[in-house]
Formats: sequence, C-alpha cells, structure tokens
Amino acid sequence: MARHVQLVRILDQLRAEARLSLNPAHNRQVRETHVNLVQRIQDRLWDDYAWPHLRVQRLVKLQSGQRYYDTPDDIQIDNIENIQLYDSGGWCRLAPGIYAEHYSAHNSDLDERAYPPRRWQIHEDEDIELWPISDTNADPETMEGMLKFTGIRNLKPFVQDSDRADLDDRLIVMFGAAELLAAAGAKDAQLKLDQANAIYRRLRSGMTPRRRFKMFGIGAAQPPTQEFITRYKPPEPTG
Repeated sequence: MARHVQLVRILDQLRAEARLSLNPAHNRQVRETHVNLVQRIQDRLWDDYAWPHLRVQRLVKLQSGQRYYDTPDDIQIDNIENIQLYDSGGWCRLAPGIYAEHYSAHNSDLDERAYPPRRWQIHEDEDIELWPISDTNADPETMEGMLKFTGIRNLKPFVQDSDRADLDDRLIVMFGAAELLAAAGAKDAQLKLDQANAIYRRLRSGMTPRRRFKMFGIGAAQPPTQEFITRYKPPEPTG
C-alpha cells in the first residue's frame, strides 16, 4: 500500500482485482470509465475524512484597510481549520466568529481600523473576514503581520497516466473493484467491499492520534491555553 502511485498503475491494479483484461488494446474503450471511477472514489474518501498528510499551511499578507481575504488557491473555504497571525515575535491564533460586541468596539462598516486583527469568520461571498480591519501592512522580511492559513488541501489532478494519487492506492483500487464486481453481479463483490473497508479502518486508525492521559489525574491531558498577546498602549495623559 502506498500513496502517490501513478494513475496508470492504479488502473492496472483495478482491472486485476476486478478480473478484467490487462491487455492495453482491450482497455482503450473503458479507460475513461475507469478513470472516472477512481476519481470519484478518491474524491469521496477525501471528503469523508481530514487526511493528516494533506494538511498544509499557506501564508497570506495582511493588508492595511482590507476587510475580506481570498482563501489560498488549494484550500476550500470549508477545509480551513484555523488562521494565525504573526505578531510580536510569535504565531497567535485568531478566534473564530465576529459578533455585535466586536463591531461595537471597532465598526468595520465605518472602516475603523486597529492592529492586530483578533477574529475571523466566513463571509457570505466565501471570503474570509478579519476583525478588526488592520491599519498595518504585513512585512514579509520580519514576518510581522503575516497570516497563516492551515487546512486540508484540495486533491491534485488525477487524469493523465503520470498523475499520482493523493490517497492510498489499495484503498482506491479495492473500493473500485468492489463497485465493478457488484455491477457485474459477481459473488465476491461483498468480499472486496469488506476488504476495502478494512483497509480504510486501518489507515484511519493509524492516522488518528492516541489519547494522552495525565500520569497523576483523571482525563486526557489538555495543551495549555495560548493567550493572544497584543501590543500594550499606555493611556493618554490627563490634565
């Protein structure tokens, strides 16, 4: 079992498991059908689970006066897990959700600005809204003001023979073979499906972190809460 296996190899495996001809001349007419099948299976498996090896981080520049930001090209908005801001020498996680009390403090509709942004939310146009609107541009050299988007990336193209699968080859092949055998009325279609599900469970189990327990206490150990540190501004002098 392996990832990043070429499409041409996966198609060969699929036909072998489904007891189809391996003769290239016999496969020309069904190639597109089989490619669509493995594409659909990989898409479904990708959508069903947040595969850790597909988690990526993308940097975006904070722009003074900009309220809405496009998501990185290879991360769908629903797959964004968190957004962080590099401020005062460290990465600080922005809290999700912007509510009335926040707009009361800094009204984005009136273009009220402050630094650093502290919160984010998905906007109706599938942009990312930050609050408050920054009054500072990011500095890529010092990293100050850079945004880090973390999420599960999209699948890479899987059309040409040389394209490589993002998920495990045996997982894709066994689910595909089960579907082809079931369509043909084969008696072992359920067996192939059971094998595919067993591979799926094993892969997910191996990628899911084990629970950690405190040596002296009850329950899972929790990481320390990270406070969002902002720059201190002294009060204006009076009198």
